[in-house]
Amino acid sequence: MNPLHCWKCQKIISEEPIKIGFRAVCIHCGIDLHVCKNCRYYSLGKPNDCLVPGTDFIKDREASNLCEEFKPTTFLQAKEPSEQAKRLFKDSDLEKKPTFKDLFKD
Repeated sequence: MNPLHCWKCQKIISEEPIKIGFRAVCIHCGIDLHVCKNCRYYSLGKPNDCLVPGTDFIKDREASNLCEEFKPTTFLQAKEPSEQAKRLFKDSDLEKKPTFKDLFKD
């Protein structure tokens, strides 16, 4: 089994699967845990940013909510570009921030 991690600080919450209550907070950083960004069904671009059809709209994806479809994720969120992203884009392109003039080159 994969350990549960906090979506914000990325520290381990539990080595084994546990139920995360509506008001649960991270023991390390104190952030809410029953949030969209900590759910395995969270998926940007899907309706309501959720893989489960028909879920209620949640305005703040980082705030505690009462979604009954919530299942805690067991993987860490990437903080750095993936290897695939590095292959697709040159490393310098990932670090370089475009300027306003770069947007309108002829």
